[in-house]
Amino acid sequence: MVSEDGRTLIHKSVESERMELDHFVRLFYAKFFEICPDVRALFPNDMASQHEKLLTSLTHIIEALDHPEKLSAILKHQGERHRAIQITDAHFDGFIHSFTGALADILGPEWSEDTHSAWRSFLTDVALNMNFLRTA
Repeated sequence: MVSEDGRTLIHKSVESERMELDHFVRLFYAKFFEICPDVRALFPNDMASQHEKLLTSLTHIIEALDHPEKLSAILKHQGERHRAIQITDAHFDGFIHSFTGALADILGPEWSEDTHSAWRSFLTDVALNMNFLRTA
């Protein structure tokens, strides 16, 4: 999945003093709904509970980075839930772009090409394990 260096960069960015999770989540969803406006209808008007769900999922996924079996089980379940609400590969592309864009904005000078590559690789692996972004 993600290389040791990639895991280190992911952990470092999440643990950064610049990382303010509530701000990150708001920024992510603003970017995501801009890139994928059709997906907005799948979410409630009051996004507070959705923000908590994303933070909880992200926390579990990052904690499981060093435990591939646990991560695989989490992602399989998440994939089934996302398929049920008709999330598509295009939405996942938008998710990855929005997520890395929000991280870049939040982390500012701490963001690098290596960090971007680590996150993009990790999020692509997440999508693949959730059975998204697979070519025919």
